[in-house]
Amino acid sequence: MPASASAVSNLPASSRPSRGLLVAIFIVTLSMLAFEIALTRAFSVLLHYHFVFLAVSLATCGLGVGGLIDFIIRHKAAATQPAGVLIVAAAGLAILAPSSVLVLFSTPLSAHLTSVWVLTAVCLPVFVFAGIFLSHAFAQYTRWSGHLYFADLSGAALGSLLVIVFLQLAGGINTPIICGVLAAAAALIVAYLSRRTLAVVATGVLMVLLIAALVGNLSRRWIDLPHLPRAAYPAAKSLYRELGDPSAKARIIYSEWNAFARTDVVAYARPDGQFHKGGDLLIYTDGEVPTNMIHFAGDLSGIQQRCADFIGFLPFRTQRPNKVLLIGPGGGLDVLMALAVGAQQIDGVELNPSMLKIVRKFREFAGPVYDYENVNVCVGEGRSFVSRSAEKYDLIYMALTKTGVTASSSLAVTESYAHTREGFRAYFRHLSPSGRLAFVCEHPAILLRALLSAREVIKQVEDVSGQQAMNYLAVASVPQVNRNAGPYRHLLIMSRQPFTAAQSQHLGEQVVGLGLVPAFFPGAYESVPFRWLSHHELTSREFVAKYNTWKGYPAGQRINFMPCTDDRPFVWDISFGIPAQFRRFVWLVLISALILSALAWGWLSSKSPRVISGRQFVLAVLYFSLLGAGFMLLEVVLIQRLILYLGYPVLTLSVILFSLLVGGGIGSLVSQRWTNRAIAARAAWAAAGAATLTLAVHLLLPLLTSATMSLDIRLRSLGAMAILLPIGFCLGIPFPSGLRLVGTANADIVPWLWGINGLTSVVGSVAAMILAKLVGFSTVMLVGIGIYVVVSCLLATGLMGYPGSHLPKPAAGD
Repeated sequence: MPASASAVSNLPASSRPSRGLLVAIFIVTLSMLAFEIALTRAFSVLLHYHFVFLAVSLATCGLGVGGLIDFIIRHKAAATQPAGVLIVAAAGLAILAPSSVLVLFSTPLSAHLTSVWVLTAVCLPVFVFAGIFLSHAFAQYTRWSGHLYFADLSGAALGSLLVIVFLQLAGGINTPIICGVLAAAAALIVAYLSRRTLAVVATGVLMVLLIAALVGNLSRRWIDLPHLPRAAYPAAKSLYRELGDPSAKARIIYSEWNAFARTDVVAYARPDGQFHKGGDLLIYTDGEVPTNMIHFAGDLSGIQQRCADFIGFLPFRTQRPNKVLLIGPGGGLDVLMALAVGAQQIDGVELNPSMLKIVRKFREFAGPVYDYENVNVCVGEGRSFVSRSAEKYDLIYMALTKTGVTASSSLAVTESYAHTREGFRAYFRHLSPSGRLAFVCEHPAILLRALLSAREVIKQVEDVSGQQAMNYLAVASVPQVNRNAGPYRHLLIMSRQPFTAAQSQHLGEQVVGLGLVPAFFPGAYESVPFRWLSHHELTSREFVAKYNTWKGYPAGQRINFMPCTDDRPFVWDISFGIPAQFRRFVWLVLISALILSALAWGWLSSKSPRVISGRQFVLAVLYFSLLGAGFMLLEVVLIQRLILYLGYPVLTLSVILFSLLVGGGIGSLVSQRWTNRAIAARAAWAAAGAATLTLAVHLLLPLLTSATMSLDIRLRSLGAMAILLPIGFCLGIPFPSGLRLVGTANADIVPWLWGINGLTSVVGSVAAMILAKLVGFSTVMLVGIGIYVVVSCLLATGLMGYPGSHLPKPAAGD
C-alpha cells in the first residue's frame, strides 16, 4: 500500500490529505451534480417543472442533513476511523443513487410519483450520504479546506459538462447508475488508501455489479419511465397520463434523451387498432406540448386542403407571406404550411436539439421537411435568434412554444424570454411593413397575457393610446365544442399596421366560414372581454381586475395574466403571489436550521473546556448561512440573465456553472497558500470583490449584450466565461477561509457548519425564485450582492471565529 495511506486514518485535523482523497472528493461531487441533473431531467418528463423544482429542492437538503448527521457521528463515536466513515458514505451513495431510480420507476411506488414526500423520502438519502462524505472530509482536514474545496468545485465543474454526455448517450434513467459506478470508485480509492483489504474487495465487487447493471439496462431497458394514473393530474404531464389510460390508445414508438429534454414520438391507434399506419404522429418534449409530424408524400397542395379549417393555418392562408420565421417549428407542420402558401424564405429556430434529428430519422414518413433549399432551421432560443437577426419578416409564427424548464444544476426554475413584453417588442420590430406576428396557444389566460403584452408594445412603439393599439390586434378561437381536438385553441395576430375596417370584416368572415370564433377583429367582431380594451382606456391591471370580477373568481383563485417583463419572466405562472408549498418549504428549513443550531450549541457549551463562545458560534452560523444563500442568489440570476445572450439553455447552464465552479476552485486553491494572519483580511477583499464584480455585470451586461449579440456563439461563450471566472474566483474563497478560521481549533463544529451551509443553499435557490416573482431578478441580484457585503464586513472587522494569529502555522513539509 502507498505511504500516503495514513492520509485517511484517524489523524488530527492538521494532517494533510493525500492526492487520492482529493480525487475521491472530486469524483463524489462530480457524481452528485450529475445525479441531481439526471434526477431532475427524469422527473421533468413526468411532472410539471415547478413541482419538480420543489421535490428536488427538498431532496438536496440531504447534503445539509448529511453534515448534521456527521456532526452527531463525531459527537457520539469519537473513536470512529475517518476512513471507515468515508468508505461507508461513498458506498451508500453508490448503492442508493441507482436504487432510487429502481424504486421510483419500477415498483408500486411509481403510482405515487405526484407525492412530493414520496420523491423526497426516496431521493433524500442519496444526498445525505454525499453530505456525510464531504463534511467528514472537511472536518478531518479543516486546515486544508482550500485544497478540499478545490477538489469539490472542480469535480462539480466537470460534472456540469459530463452530464450532458451521460444524458445524450445513456439517458436520464441510466445516468444515476453511472453516478453509482463513480461513487463506488471513490469508495474503492479510500479503501485502498486506508489498507482495508476487505473494503477494497467489497467496493470493487460493488463497482463491477453496478457496471453490469448499467450494461444490462442499456440493452434490456429493465427500468424506464412509468405510465401514470389519470388521478395524477394536475402534477403529472399529459403524455404519461395518456399512456396510463387504456382508452387513449397511445404508444411511444421512439424516444431520445439529451440534456435539454426527453423527446418521444407517439402513435395513436386507428379505429382498426393499428399504430403508425399512415396516421399522424405527435412529438412530445418532456411529456407535454405535442407537435404534429404528419404523413407527407410530397404533395403541398394536399397540405392546403388538409389544413383548410385548422386555426394554425389561418395566418398563412390570409397573409400569403414571402419571408417567414418559425419559432419552434417542431415536427415540421409549420414548415409545410409555409411551403404550401409559396413562402420563398423560411427561417426557423428550434429549442429542442432532438427535434430536427427525429424528423429526419422519420424522413420516409414525414418527407424532407427540413431539407428544402429555402428552409433554414437552427437550434437555439427564439428571442435570442431574433435579437441577433437583421431580417424583416412577413410572418413570425409561434405555435405552442413553451419554454419554462427546471435548471436542475442550480436548483432553479429558469424561464425563457420568448414571451415577455420585451420579446414581443423584438418581434414587432422585425416585421416587414405589412408583416404580422401569429401566436397560437392552448390556455385562454396565456392568450390574454400575450394580448396585453402586444398592446403595451404597440402603445410604446407606435405612440398611440391603448384603444388605438387594439386596431393592430385580432383574436380567433376554436369553438368550445371542438376543444378536445387538440391544443391549438387560440390565435392572436399582431399586425405591423393597423387593420382597416375592410380587412377586419374580411378576416372575420373567413374565420366564421371556417367554423372558428371571431373573438376580436377591430370594428367588425368585438366580443367581451376584448371590447373593454377597444372601447375604454383601461390599464392592464384594471383589465385583469375587471376580468376576474366578471368571471366571479374568489380572491384565492383569481388568475394573473399581467404582461411579464425580462426581469420577471414567469409567463406560464398565472397565480397571484407565491404558492403556499414554497412558503412552507422556506420556513420549514429555516426553523429547522435554527432549532438544530440551538441543539448544537447546547452540546458545544457542555464541553470542558469550552472551545467556542456563544458569540463566535452565532456569528459562524450566520456567516455560513449567508454564504449558502448568497451564492445561490447570484448563481440563479446569472443563469437567468445569460440565457438570452447565449441563446441555448443547456449551453448557458454549462458555461455558467463551469465558469463559476472552476473560478471558485482556483480561488479556493489560491487561498490555501495564504498565511494564517492574512486569511481573514484577504477573504474579506474576496467577498467585496465578488459583490463589486457582480454589480458591474448587473450594470454593464445590457451594453455588452447589445454590442456583441451578433458574434459567433463560441465568441459569446468565451466572453461569458471571461466575465464569470473572476466572479467565481472571488466566490470560491470565503467558504474554505471561514472553515479555517472557525474550524481549525474545533473540527467538531465543521460538519455542523457544512450542514447549515447546505440547507441555506437550497433555501437560497427557492428564495431566488420567490423574490424574482415578487420584485424581479434585478432585486434578487442586489440582495445577493448585499449578502456578500455583509460577509466581507464580518471578515474585515474580525468578528469571524478566532484571530488569525491563534491559528497554527502550517509546517514546511505540509
